[in-house]
Amino acid sequence: MRIYVYKGHMRDGFNAESALACAVTERSYMAPGVRRTEISQDGVLGTLFVPPGPGPFPAVLDMWGGGGGLVEYRSALLASHGYASLALEYLSHSEGQNAWASQSLEEQYFETAFTILKDHPRVASDRMALLGLSFGSSIALRLTVYSKVVNPRCLVCISGSHVQLVGNSISNSFHEFNMNINGMTRTDDNNNLIWRNLILPIPTEANRKVQVGRIKCPLLLIVGEDDQNWPAAESAEDMERMMETAG
Repeated sequence: MRIYVYKGHMRDGFNAESALACAVTERSYMAPGVRRTEISQDGVLGTLFVPPGPGPFPAVLDMWGGGGGLVEYRSALLASHGYASLALEYLSHSEGQNAWASQSLEEQYFETAFTILKDHPRVASDRMALLGLSFGSSIALRLTVYSKVVNPRCLVCISGSHVQLVGNSISNSFHEFNMNINGMTRTDDNNNLIWRNLILPIPTEANRKVQVGRIKCPLLLIVGEDDQNWPAAESAEDMERMMETAG
């Protein structure tokens, strides 16, 4: 990767300017000694990364967003810094338009994945965390509040929301989002798809959002305040209000 430094603050026109300095850097996602293991157990698919050494290590169940597929680099980085991490595959690309109806979008699938990670001999079973991005955050919040199996010590949600159909399954919530795409999404000047209006305004009905006031573990919300794709900032503000109300 090449890193360039230019004079002043620039947003475009880089090709027309001369760089003040340039450096080449290489990023390694998996440190020496980290063990990578493909997981196919009890219907669960993913990749487990374990740090070098005997452990036991704190562990993270890593859930990517609604784009589907298996994304490993974040778990590899976590293992490189001392955390066992399971990059969980759900919404497989091979399922195409029927991905929303997959068994990998049922609560039991995520509970089984949590249990597999928790029972690993090199994992500290009392030091488990959930990490979710986008729709993965919605799942992480839902599991933390309503599951009797998933009991994380902490929870990290990146660019996500608590808005979903609580009374229905995860798959039905995902299906509802996809059903509303044509009427409630738009594209910007660069033809990027903007999803924000799918869940705006943030609903007030209790059955339309996870009751985050019931969360007992530390929760870290990471959002971009200028996020034009998903109303993560608005969701975070509502979650803050709900948790303050709950005490």
